[in-house]
Amino acid sequence: AFLKELDNQLSNKAPITLYLIGGAAVTLAYDPENRTVDLDFIDPPDRLSEVGGKGSKLAQRYRIYVSALTEINFSVPSDWKDHCHPLDIPLKHFQIMIPCVEDIVLGKIARLEPKDFEDILGMKEKGLLEPKKLLRRLQENKKELLNTEYRQNAKLLFQEVFQKNFWQWS
Repeated sequence: AFLKELDNQLSNKAPITLYLIGGAAVTLAYDPENRTVDLDFIDPPDRLSEVGGKGSKLAQRYRIYVSALTEINFSVPSDWKDHCHPLDIPLKHFQIMIPCVEDIVLGKIARLEPKDFEDILGMKEKGLLEPKKLLRRLQENKKELLNTEYRQNAKLLFQEVFQKNFWQWS
């Protein structure tokens, strides 16, 4: 309902493409039982944040808001947009694209807070995560793998979520 009302309040000459990541992408595309308080869009137009951002009338009514992030904050391989698919919600002024499940997980590895683990475990329980496919995508994330904390988080994720040592999958 929030997205439809947001769509009705926007008026673009041509539909724009938005990229949704994080918990909202998990909720809307993969695990409807998941909950979030914000919609993390990568580089959305200013107008989207004005109409639906934190503190807006729309956000207060629905208790969810648009959060604008820059692409540099999404810790995934550079070709991540090629792996996105459209969210099946009919909107007039924008189309929402959702990253593949592996890229959502890779994005969560950078922070790996308890809520991130919950999101990842929820997708695993629904049979959406294939460890070997995730590892293959992780290996394509060369820029992030240079970061020691990211690498440690990836090892921890494989150990905790898949009960296997990270290196057993390679």
